[in-house]
Amino acid sequence: MFTSKEDLKLSYGVDIEIGKFFVDRKVPLNNLYWKDRLLYINPMPGYLFIPLYADIELRLGIPKHQLLHEEYILFMENILHSIAKQEFQSLSLEQHVKECIDITRPVCKNKLLLQQLESYFKGECIIDGISFGMPYKALNRVDSYLFTLCYFEFDDNTKRKLIDTWHALMAFYLITDDLNDIKDDIEANEDNTIAEAGLSDEGSKAVEKIMRDSYLAMNTINPVFANRMDYSLHLINVKEIIDEYLSGKTN
Repeated sequence: MFTSKEDLKLSYGVDIEIGKFFVDRKVPLNNLYWKDRLLYINPMPGYLFIPLYADIELRLGIPKHQLLHEEYILFMENILHSIAKQEFQSLSLEQHVKECIDITRPVCKNKLLLQQLESYFKGECIIDGISFGMPYKALNRVDSYLFTLCYFEFDDNTKRKLIDTWHALMAFYLITDDLNDIKDDIEANEDNTIAEAGLSDEGSKAVEKIMRDSYLAMNTINPVFANRMDYSLHLINVKEIIDEYLSGKTN
């Protein structure tokens, strides 16, 4: 299914030039992230997030010409290729992180952030007063994309906003995905936020709080996309989904 620059602008609030750039871009050759894909951007969250986060970066002060520079785009695509390699289990997490560091170093303009990310992936969560990562491992499973931020220079306040809004965006998409896949993920022993939080009233409340907090964080940056998040919040009943899963398991 085709996603147009108009769709990205009107439904997600994405800057029209950024939307056009990614919609028009050709699928990179031999890149596992786009394996068997004909379009660079489609309606799936794993592709929509690319222009969405680029728009967030623009809103937070990163110049558009840097965001659309070919050197940066190729760097970002290489990080996504490594993410796909780890997802398809041709790389361990440790190997994937090392590869991302190796990809990042030649184009890195933000050496402090690179050092902080290295510390984060070694297990530190609060680094120089900035929170890296979400409370559940399942919500951090694509955080290696944060290496792409090392291409840019910015102050600590902007860094904090970029990371917080990344977590807000990913929490929304990953929780939605995990709610849909709860049965399959548990049976396959895959990461799942709902299972990790606990299949209980306490767990459902914890997940719903993360979703509400993610909406509030996004609403300060991109209210158009935040409106979609708010709409989803009114449709989703985490406790009901957990109860349906538990009921089916015991039947």
